[in-house]
Amino acid sequence: MEEDSVALYQEDGLPYYEVELHPDDGFYLLPYVARRSDGSPEGTPFEEGDLEDQNIDFGGRQSFYPDASRIFEEIDRTIVGRDASGRANVLDRKADFDFFRPLPSAGYISRGEERGRDFYAYQPFALSKSRPRREDLARVTNGVLSVLRSGDYAGGIWLECSSTIEESLYWLNLLADTELPIAGCAAQRPHGQLSNDGDRNIVDAVDYVLSGAGKGIGVVGIQDEQIFAARDFKKGDDRPGGYKVTGGHGGVLGTVGPPVTIWYRPDYRHTIDSQMGLGSLPETAEFREYADDSAMVRLRVKDEDGFLIGEAIPRVNIIKYGAFMDEGDALEPGIEVDIMARIAQSNLDQTEGNRVLQGLVLEGDSPYAMGTAGQSLALEIAAFSGMPVVRVGRSDPGGLVPEFWRDHTIRGNNLDANKARILLMASMLKLGALPRARDPHNPSPKERRTLLEKVEEFQDIFEQH
Repeated sequence: MEEDSVALYQEDGLPYYEVELHPDDGFYLLPYVARRSDGSPEGTPFEEGDLEDQNIDFGGRQSFYPDASRIFEEIDRTIVGRDASGRANVLDRKADFDFFRPLPSAGYISRGEERGRDFYAYQPFALSKSRPRREDLARVTNGVLSVLRSGDYAGGIWLECSSTIEESLYWLNLLADTELPIAGCAAQRPHGQLSNDGDRNIVDAVDYVLSGAGKGIGVVGIQDEQIFAARDFKKGDDRPGGYKVTGGHGGVLGTVGPPVTIWYRPDYRHTIDSQMGLGSLPETAEFREYADDSAMVRLRVKDEDGFLIGEAIPRVNIIKYGAFMDEGDALEPGIEVDIMARIAQSNLDQTEGNRVLQGLVLEGDSPYAMGTAGQSLALEIAAFSGMPVVRVGRSDPGGLVPEFWRDHTIRGNNLDANKARILLMASMLKLGALPRARDPHNPSPKERRTLLEKVEEFQDIFEQH
């Protein structure tokens, strides 16, 4: 990354100082002595304040690696990377590694890569574009499976920001139809910081992959020597040990040990057995535009090589309920302006040449997953406008959403809102949209029956995954 920003330097490519150290000098942390080109004879030292200075493009440099190869090298070749017996090369002694960049945290700007398109980083904060787009899920799926299907690897390790990795791992758990183990790792303390946890998580993930114990249990998160099921993996706090399980009934499948030990196996479908595995998805999602249509709408979701098309990834948003949100006694869906705006946007997007699959998740009360009267009415209009609606309990649901009656919504099992959103996006790639009513505010009995039949198809997926 320093070479990528070589134009910033007073004397690009030249060493600034030669330092000679002797054993009796003791430990010495070398200073960063490069100087920024600013037109002066000597240049200006790079300072921490540069990261807040808009006039110099907030320092113009990056603070992440473009792939994990340097992290692996630093683990192997530094004092802090030794094993319990004091030996170095803890990774190199275990396996050979290749490094890929399906969704990297740093990029080569000098080669035309752009923040927020080709790479995502959250520092410098003023330039932060760390939130990938929904279409990037296609890059994730295609990139990971292209590598794992080569036959050259024992498994894969996915590295990501600690606050978003849970969604990526669950998506891979649904789409990555491979028997090879996939382990996800994050760092609650940055690489190089005192007592950073990320390096140890990487070493543990390598041991997990090589142990063979991960066959058949799906994608996992490995944090603090615990093995978490991707479906139940959740960040609860920004500290080592800050990950927990959701759903109320387990989710920690095993421990790293040594030896790597699997104590429990998930009972839901995943990876090679998933109904949304890439190989199981149709090239074209087929669905009825309206309940009384005989012809089917066909939306291409995979390209000619069988990989996901980014533009086909569905758009799903989350609606939240809280107590004391009802607006008086009026049963009027129009007061739910956020839901009605989503419906309006969905209608605009459904043109002959541009179809975007869209859905909604309601994070209601627990465990009933109910919202206000206005939200319920507005969400019914959304459903009869072709948008699947999933209901889940708020926060960390501890059990199933109970079945009071068959209505226009999908019960979200014991998933939290973020995981329900991921599962709905994946299932829409297979099932498409709901059949619309000619008048979503007043659907006919036949339109209701047709929609409920389609809802049951989604419900089946939610109960098995």
